[in-house]
Formats: sequence, C-alpha cells, structure tokens
Amino acid sequence: MSSAERCCAVCGKVLADQQRVRYCSNACRQRAYRKRATTATRATIPAAANSDIPGALPALVDSFVGRRPEIERLTHLLGQRRLITLVGPAGVGKTRLALEVAGRLPQPAVLVELDSLDDGDRVTQVVAGAFGVRELPGRTISEALFTTLRGARALLVLDNCEHLVDATAQFVDLALRRCRGLRVLATSREALAIPGELVFSLDGLPLPSGESDPMRSDAVRLFVDRARERDQDFALDDDTLGQIAAVCAELDGSPLAIELAAHRIPMLSVDVIHARLAGRFELLTTAHRTGKARQRSLRQAIDWSHQLLGPDEQVVFRRLSVLSGTFDLDTAIAVCADDEFRPEQVFELAFRLQAGSLITTAGSSRLRMLESIRLYARQRLDASPDGTATHDRLTSWLTELAQPLVGAPVWFPLAAQRRLEGLIDNLLVAVRWTASTDDERNAVLTVATVRCWMPKGFLTEGRKLLRAALDLVHVRPEHRCLLLTYAGYLATVQGDTHEGVTYLAEALALARTTGDPVPLISALYTMGAVCQATERLADAEERFTEALRLAEGLRDETAVAMMLERLALTAHWKSELDRADELITGALRRLRAGPVCHGMSLALHTAGTIALRRGQLAAAEEFFGDSLRNAPASWLEVPFALEGLAMAAGRRGDGERAIRLFCAARNIRGGDRLYAEPAWRRQVEGSLGDWGVPDDDEIARIAGEVSRLNREQVVAYALHDVWTAPSGSAGQRLGEDEQEVATLVAAGLTNPEIAARLGVSVRTVAYRLHRIRTKLGLRTRQDVVAWGDPARSTPPEETSVSP
Repeated sequence: MSSAERCCAVCGKVLADQQRVRYCSNACRQRAYRKRATTATRATIPAAANSDIPGALPALVDSFVGRRPEIERLTHLLGQRRLITLVGPAGVGKTRLALEVAGRLPQPAVLVELDSLDDGDRVTQVVAGAFGVRELPGRTISEALFTTLRGARALLVLDNCEHLVDATAQFVDLALRRCRGLRVLATSREALAIPGELVFSLDGLPLPSGESDPMRSDAVRLFVDRARERDQDFALDDDTLGQIAAVCAELDGSPLAIELAAHRIPMLSVDVIHARLAGRFELLTTAHRTGKARQRSLRQAIDWSHQLLGPDEQVVFRRLSVLSGTFDLDTAIAVCADDEFRPEQVFELAFRLQAGSLITTAGSSRLRMLESIRLYARQRLDASPDGTATHDRLTSWLTELAQPLVGAPVWFPLAAQRRLEGLIDNLLVAVRWTASTDDERNAVLTVATVRCWMPKGFLTEGRKLLRAALDLVHVRPEHRCLLLTYAGYLATVQGDTHEGVTYLAEALALARTTGDPVPLISALYTMGAVCQATERLADAEERFTEALRLAEGLRDETAVAMMLERLALTAHWKSELDRADELITGALRRLRAGPVCHGMSLALHTAGTIALRRGQLAAAEEFFGDSLRNAPASWLEVPFALEGLAMAAGRRGDGERAIRLFCAARNIRGGDRLYAEPAWRRQVEGSLGDWGVPDDDEIARIAGEVSRLNREQVVAYALHDVWTAPSGSAGQRLGEDEQEVATLVAAGLTNPEIAARLGVSVRTVAYRLHRIRTKLGLRTRQDVVAWGDPARSTPPEETSVSP
C-alpha cells in the first residue's frame, strides 16, 4: 500500500475514492456517528447523581415510601414517550416522585428547578447551566445547548413549571424537535399543553381499605416512617393505626400534609393531631431550616398555587369553597355566576382551576376540592365581602332543585331525589347556613335532606334535623305542615307512635287553615297510614277518602294513585277483596302512566298482598319481585317485599328459601326499627307454621348466614335464587375499635353520640364505620345495625306505618 493512499477512518480499509470520502461504506459511516455521539454524551452529560455537574440529581436524604405502581408505569412510559408532565395539586409529591423515577433510569438525568426563576426568558439559560453548557463566541446559548444535546441521550427533569408554563412549553417544544435523544419529565400544577405531551395526573397516596392491614397503605406507612424519624420508639397498636388512617383520610392522602402532621410527633399524640386538624394551617408547619419555603407549611404550599391565579380565577376559587364533597358543573355555575360572571365565564374559569389542580375530578362529570384546598379557599371567602352572597346563591340553587320534593302532594319524582342525593353534603351546608340566619328556605332544604337520608336509614338523624327546623321562627305554614308530617312519619316508623300522632295532629290542624290542598293531602295520607297501622280501619278509610277527593280536585293522577293504593290495602284488611282488586288495578294503571316515583314499589307490594290472599301464588311472586326491583335504593320498602316472597315460597313448600328471606327481612327491619302494622306482621308470622320450619339450631344457623349477606347478595337471592354462602365469621375480622363502634351503632347511637362516648372525633367514627362496612361487605348503616345486634330484629310491641 502506498504511503499516499487514504484509508477508512473506522476500519482502515483503503478507500476506493481517494479524494472525497472518509469511510469505505455506509456501515462505517454509522459506526463513526455512534462513536461521536457516545463520546459527546460521556463528555457533557452527568453520568450519576451527586456528581459535580451543576444539574446532577441530588442525593436524597430521606426514604421514599410507596408509589410503586406510579414508578413502574412512569418508567415504562419514559421508554416510549419523550415528554411526560406530572400534574397534581400542592403537596401531592410530584417532585419527589420525579426524582425517584429519574434516579432509577439507566440514561443520565439532569434536574432543573424553576421555582426560584421569575423570568421566562431565562429558562434556556438555566437549563444550559444545569448541563454545564456555556455560551461561546459566535453562538447563542440555545445553539450551544442544542449542539451539545443533539447527539446525546439524556433525561431532563424540569421541576415546578407552573408559574412559567408558557416559556417552559416553548423551550421544551423546541428542544424536543432539535434534540432527538432528549426526553423530558416535567412537574407542574398545570400541563404544558404542547404536541407529544403525556399528562400523568397524580393523586394523594392510597388510603387503607377496610379489609387490609393499614400498614399496607402508602399513606399510613409514610406517616409512620416520618414519625419514627422524630421518635424512634413511636409505638403502634390498633387504635393508633386507626387514628393515623383517619388523619391520612382527612388530609386526602397528601404526602406533604402527612409529613407535616407526622413532624408533630412526639410533641403531640396522633389522636391530638387528628383532633386539631380543623386548624390544620396553624398545625401543619415545620421548623426545618432548609428546604423550600412552600414545603415548610401547608398554607404556603397552597399559597404558591393561589398566587398564580388571575383575579377572576381567585374569585371563582373562593366562591367554590362553599361546596362540600362532590358537585357538578351546573352547581358550580349556580354558586359562582352573578352580574359579574356569566355562566360561560364560570365554566371557563372552573376549567382553568381544574387545569391548575385546584379542583379535581371525582368520577364522571363530578368535581371536588381537596379538603385542605377548600378550607384555604374558605378562609379567603370569609375574609372577603362575598361570603353571604355566595351562600345565598347556593341556597337558592338547592331550594330550586328541592321544589319537586315538596311541591306535589304525597309523591315526588325519584329523579329529583337522586339529583339531590349527589349533593347531600352541600344540602347540609345550606341547611346549617339557613338555620344560622333563620332563613325560611331552611324548611324546604330540611325536608329534602330528610328525603335523601331516609333510603340510607338515617332516620334518627332526620328526626333531629326536623325538630331543629321546627324550632325556627320564620317558617311558612305550608312548610311547617310538611315538617310536622315528616316528623310524625319518622317517629311512627321508629315505633314512637305517641310522638308521631302528636306531630300529625298538629300538622292536620294547621293544614286545614292554610287553604292549600297539598299539605292537607300529605297530612291526611300520613295520618291515615298511622290509623291503618293501629288497625283503626274506619278512621284510615275516612282520611284516605278525603285525601282522594282533594287529589282528584287537583287532577293529580299520581296523588290519586297513592290514595287508591292505601284504600286498596284497607279494603284488603277488611276482607273486601273484590273492591281491593279494583282499587289497586286503578292505582297501578295511573302509576305506570305517570312519572317514576317511590309509590310504585308500595303499590306493587299491595297488589302482591291481595294476590297472595286470593291464593294466586305466581301473580303474588311477580308483584313482590317487581316491588323489590322498584324499591328506590332504600331499605324502607325492601323488607316488605322480602316477606311477601318468603310467604309465597313457604306456600310452595320451599321452607328453607322462605326462612332465608324472612330472616333477611327481620334483620333489615330490626336494624331500622321499621315495624309493619300488626295485621301484616300477624300474616307473616302466622305463615311460619306452613314452611316446614326446622329446629331452633337450624334456624339460628340460617339466620347467622343471612345476617352476613350484603344488599346485593340479598336481592340476588330474592329475585334470582342465587345464594352466596358467607365465608368465615365476619365478626372475627373486626378489630377491637371497630367492634366497639359496631356495637354502639347497633344500639342506635348516632356518629356524634358515638364520638362523645369513645372520646374520638366524628370523622374517626365515620372512618371506622367505613372500615366495618367494607370488611363485612355491608352497604348501609342499617346493615351494620342488623349485623351488630341480631336480637333487635325481633319486633317489639310498638306499631308503625307500612313503607
């Protein structure tokens, strides 16, 4: 080979073209390119955390707890996507998670913290400094940065982009286009909103579920970990774990808030921390001398987000704080819209708040504020002149939604009740506010709240709310009639017939003075039901007949149907079966032609009762089954339908099915103290002898199995004969604190009464009750009552109305 011959720069082979090329083939050209890229990367990109490179990942000094699914998911996604933005509210742990993920990846990573930067034009300069890139003569800093990164494979972690979101978005968009090997993991309370971005929403840490050990919860483990940093001897028992779980739940699983709470150990015990969370902004601070200011207190963390809002966004933000629990967009608009803000403006501003993680989604088409953020906004509202007007708008909106529940005699559309059930927390806010101002709208809101509570078995709470409303001064006579009627009904349903009759007599007398037929029809109907329950059938028929004439005068076919149903049942008890058939047929015809309402289940049950009396078993079973299907998510009507199906099964010779259904109804009825009128009870209990009843031990076994079924399992068995055998003893799975609460619930105590008895907060009682229901597979409070005290399922001597 001649010394003048040129060779391939990669493999050394003599080049065919001695003038124009450096490589013998495309393969060698690619090898040379990869070598240059690798060399550039090694020379300019930090290879490990804690190196001398300005932007190297910091060495973390505390342990990382939880977030395993998020870490795995983000690690996978970063292998596929070039831009991921972690989005979430203040204190949710976006930065910590980003650093944990970046530190586990094989490629070099650089951290750029933007929170102290107040000039968007300097984003490129700060990123370049983190990579160790300096501006050179004849080149801008961006050209120098992109030249360095062009052949490199690196991860850029951009932390806290929200206050410079526009400038950051422009930089990231350009950088990703210019540098093929670059990937970006950003943290922000608002998405960058550029092409190719994958938004990864981060919520609070998972809270404990009822069936698992609380220490399996990331939120609880974080509290314990940080508490033991403060007190190495921090001891755990079941009660302490329950209190920690309640603290974590009240803080919505926010890592920052949980850590700040744990920093109060050992100065404060967990139960004291929990009790002081009402003043969380004063409690949740830390004396750490290092770290960012917004991470030293919960208030400062939320302040950072609030300061980024425009004036209009701040107004809507604080107005939304009157809403508790979940709400829909219509309710948000109703609360915020006024002469200053049109509905479409509120929609846009609420969308911006959601984009900025100050309100979060809570299921399909529903929103909520995390409790700490809501309390912060509420303090802002209370300090503004806007508070009274905002509460008034909420009250007006809910009063309008509640009108269908009080505007018609006796009946109401189920759709209206279900709409309000989704706003029950806000109904209570409005009830408390109107009570404090003696606002006459309190009566309508109270009735609506009681209607929403009744299907869930909160009858004692409903009676207390009604008594409080009756004590107010400014109550319109027709509304007072409604309050008295509901108070009388609930008292009678719970076996307090004397109080019930007293309330109803006052309601009836007042209704006759108003000149309004609606409250009079309601009072007559309910008083007639009480007379029917106490077997004064002539008095009952008189009340129902008068109410029927009034309903016919209003041409309200659904109200007419409700009266015909009661008259049909009265005729049945008087053994006038032909007349009963005629009346119930007319009632069902009208109900099927009208709006869906709660009276359908009742009428179908009466039709089944009449068919059973006539020996028409197939028809009776169909009617009772349809009654159960139409029971509006309530236990009030359910036991009657179950007992009807039990009697039909007994007559068919299926004694075991009859006993199971009877026991299920008895558990429900005992839990709610919903006792049927004596005639119905005698009919049910009189049929027991026809069921081939086994010995007492076998009945006790069946009753024990049935008591551990949840609502869905009971209904599946009743309608489809699908029996779910309970596994194990549910009671053995309850902790001591849970068993204590279950016992007190079974004794009829309310949550505040239980809290006072045990010396804990109401929120702790509610959390323990949630755990109990989850462990036992129960849906409602009355299920817990029935499970906790089966002895109470034996009906006492008091009588009450039918559903």
